[in-house]
Amino acid sequence: MNSTRSTLFPASGYSNRFDQLMQKRFRDTPRPFRQAKSMSISELLRQVEGVSSPQQLNKLVNKLQSKLWNLPKEEQTLFREQLVEALATHVLQSSSRPLRLEGAGWLRLFVQAAYLPEPEQVFVTLVTAATQNATSDRPIDTSERAAYLSMIVDCFWPFRYPFPAYTWEVFPANTVFYPLASLLSQHDDYLQDTLVNIFAELPTLDDADIATPLLPIALQWANSVDSERRQRITVVLSRMSHHDAQNALSRLQADADPVVRASACRAAENVQKA
Repeated sequence: MNSTRSTLFPASGYSNRFDQLMQKRFRDTPRPFRQAKSMSISELLRQVEGVSSPQQLNKLVNKLQSKLWNLPKEEQTLFREQLVEALATHVLQSSSRPLRLEGAGWLRLFVQAAYLPEPEQVFVTLVTAATQNATSDRPIDTSERAAYLSMIVDCFWPFRYPFPAYTWEVFPANTVFYPLASLLSQHDDYLQDTLVNIFAELPTLDDADIATPLLPIALQWANSVDSERRQRITVVLSRMSHHDAQNALSRLQADADPVVRASACRAAENVQKA
């Protein structure tokens, strides 16, 4: 699994295709591996907790997944939640960058495949991973933070129209994303672009912990010479009630670029319907 690359799946029917893909993956597993000495699910979970490399993690998670397919749904969920806890521990505590990223990639997959009844804990883990301070034992650079942010964006897919796998009742609370606002001060274009994508997914952006650092960035984008930035920021502006944000959105509805105008008008209409 390439855990650092964004895995964007078309919304239509993607959850079923995920199941088909995973089942095929296990059917295609070499027979000697499948016929290896059988271990209990509990033993596999204990081994997952002790892995030290992405290769070991992949082997064990694949083996664990293959054992879960034929269990009742409730038991699958119970064991996957335990697996998520083990993966989160690797993501947040491992000194190995490859292992952290591989664990995060599996967490993303479980959300995208809608294997968890409530995905908020995965969002919490990825947000924490993206915002943790680097230490001598656990150095984290900008590229690793960017990888976690991209995975967060990917995790919104199961909420998307027209075939959402999750209902809005289990959408993570805004408080989950508060820590991400601190990254806006890093002045890194890629981080800023990805953060805007994340905040654009939230239903409202009036929480002070988000609005205070985000508003200046949003206004800057609204006045950018780059029409793509002006177009992308319309959704963010529409979800902020601050008068400066609303004035900027009104101005973009009369933008010289027709794509920007259309996007701003749609964003304003969606606010009126809400």
